[in-house]
Amino acid sequence: MSDIFNLEDAFTMIEQVGLITNRVERAGQLVNQIQQQFSEIKIFNGQRVLYMIWRKPWMSAGQNTFINHMLSLIGLRNCVAAERYPELSASALTQLSPDFVFLSSEPYPFKEKHIAELQSLLPNARICLVDGEMFSWYGSRLLKFPDHQRSLLSQLNA
Repeated sequence: MSDIFNLEDAFTMIEQVGLITNRVERAGQLVNQIQQQFSEIKIFNGQRVLYMIWRKPWMSAGQNTFINHMLSLIGLRNCVAAERYPELSASALTQLSPDFVFLSSEPYPFKEKHIAELQSLLPNARICLVDGEMFSWYGSRLLKFPDHQRSLLSQLNA
């Protein structure tokens, strides 16, 4: 399985890799650990988020992506209605009117300087850098997602 769109797909992929590598028991344990971690996750309150993945041109994670699924799991609503990874003009960005903007560390390595650039377009949004691995890497990396999400929630509620 190479098309991972949600957590269930990720669990299936982990189990399939366990089967291929003759590590079925370990794969099952990993899935159980991830499920336990996610059962204790803290969630947002339905705020609208714009998850940016690229600059020049601006691109975001849209619907029908693993990133979108992870955002919805933590109680956020993706304000981009387009599928997959659309390009967005400056005027399109301003019309989205997100509560939060997440600048991913990958594939484009957003830095602090990009916060000011987007803040001028989206003055009412809370903009922060996020670890792209936490939102887009499936497999054992998912064990770290709930702790990362708790830190993010604290940061944005400060």
